[in-house]
Amino acid sequence: MSPRVVPDAEPVWRALADPTRRAILDALRAGPRTTGALAEDFPTTRFAVMKHLAVLVDAGLVTVERRGRERLNHLNPVPLRQTYERWVRPAAAPAAEVAMRLAERAESDMTTGMTTGMTTGITTGITTGYGLDVRAEHTVEADPGRTWAALLDLADWWPPCWPEGARLVFEPYVGGRLGTTFGEALDDGGRGALWGVVTGLHPGRELRVDGTMDIPGPVAGQWRMLLEPGATAATTLVTVEHRVLGPIDDDVAAGFTRGWPGTLTRLAGRAESVEPGSRALQ
Repeated sequence: MSPRVVPDAEPVWRALADPTRRAILDALRAGPRTTGALAEDFPTTRFAVMKHLAVLVDAGLVTVERRGRERLNHLNPVPLRQTYERWVRPAAAPAAEVAMRLAERAESDMTTGMTTGMTTGITTGITTGYGLDVRAEHTVEADPGRTWAALLDLADWWPPCWPEGARLVFEPYVGGRLGTTFGEALDDGGRGALWGVVTGLHPGRELRVDGTMDIPGPVAGQWRMLLEPGATAATTLVTVEHRVLGPIDDDVAAGFTRGWPGTLTRLAGRAESVEPGSRALQ
């Protein structure tokens, strides 16, 4: 047998393949139930429910506690977590990109671009109330060198979305910070907000920032912009990918899904307005 072929020794998958067994697990999420109580919830016989429970017990998804003559069935989430870590999590990012549903295009001023000839790709994203996965792309009418230089001037063109009196600060080096301040620097007065820290900077190719982007709550996030040559030498395809893990308000998630195309449009406007040989390209 090829080492890449997994033997049929995955009882968790077999247990989850049946909709009745999945429904039993859903019922046990609220707390332990006796076999008789479970059987009352299903349009089948007690014997059939007992057979399904036996499969779930064999898979480790249900544990049994006996209290006198009663048999209490408990949900055991550990095998589910192990299955997620082994199979789902490693494939989550590519699978998400394939499965992303088409979202609304950005509003007209975002989709048509700030200058003639720009085309903004469709933004796709997943928002479930627990996390965010957004991807958008834009063709910039400037070569990669000019586009990269414009990207590093981020604080000069980023869409304004901070409190009145504050300003955006971006430190374009690994370990540098992105955030808002009311003083001269990010740590002046302590009244600003740290959006993220630069964790990847590959000149001409990629900028990566890890941080919450001021999303409230216990979340972790990362966004990155990828640059690659466009269809012609004078164009650049810019792709942004933004992923957040944690509870996120639907309106906040929708704001990022709609907002990233506008951010790419502003980057394009900056890149296309910079003349070759200007200080911004130094």
